[in-house]
Amino acid sequence: MSNLFKALIITLFVLPLSSLAQDCNNIVRYCPHSKKEGFVFNMQSESGAFVQGDTSEVSIIVYKGMEYKISLCSPNHPQLNGTFQFKIVEHITRGEWEEKTTYTTEVEYDDYGLEIGEKQIPSTTKKRVYRTEEIVRYDNSADENAQEFTFQSNKTRKLYIKVYVPEMEGEQEMGLEGESYSCVGLLIEHQSGVKTGFKR
Repeated sequence: MSNLFKALIITLFVLPLSSLAQDCNNIVRYCPHSKKEGFVFNMQSESGAFVQGDTSEVSIIVYKGMEYKISLCSPNHPQLNGTFQFKIVEHITRGEWEEKTTYTTEVEYDDYGLEIGEKQIPSTTKKRVYRTEEIVRYDNSADENAQEFTFQSNKTRKLYIKVYVPEMEGEQEMGLEGESYSCVGLLIEHQSGVKTGFKR
């Protein structure tokens, strides 16, 4: 097989994937923004090519005193708009005491010093263990499948956004394995939150 023929085969396989990546790059910039409401584009926003029917997860940091707005869109595949499912979860680590009981065997004697059997002597020890629990802070499926969510955090924390991209009929980009891909933008915007109480 000639080098030219090999190069042609590689090009035919690589170009579709490269083209797909370029098409989806910065797709979030084309999502509807909320500048009129005072929101600013947040650099934690994401763009990418997603397999339809799959769930993807990204982590973000939200800061105390800031208001955030999260939304999803697919400018290249408008039929997906309004169908995205997403959850915002937080991983909470809690400490708790765990008790463990062990037993040792001792020979038991009667009043005359004769062996009459054995007995189990319990011994309890405590150990501090930490477990991480996933807490769902928001689920749009419980909010009439809302495609945007605005919130303000009472402290700085790390959150995880899980996005489900539904399967849709029609012409979509296809990968090497015949899977359907869609360009999706996860838009995160922020602005200063509402301050309560009297200003000093």
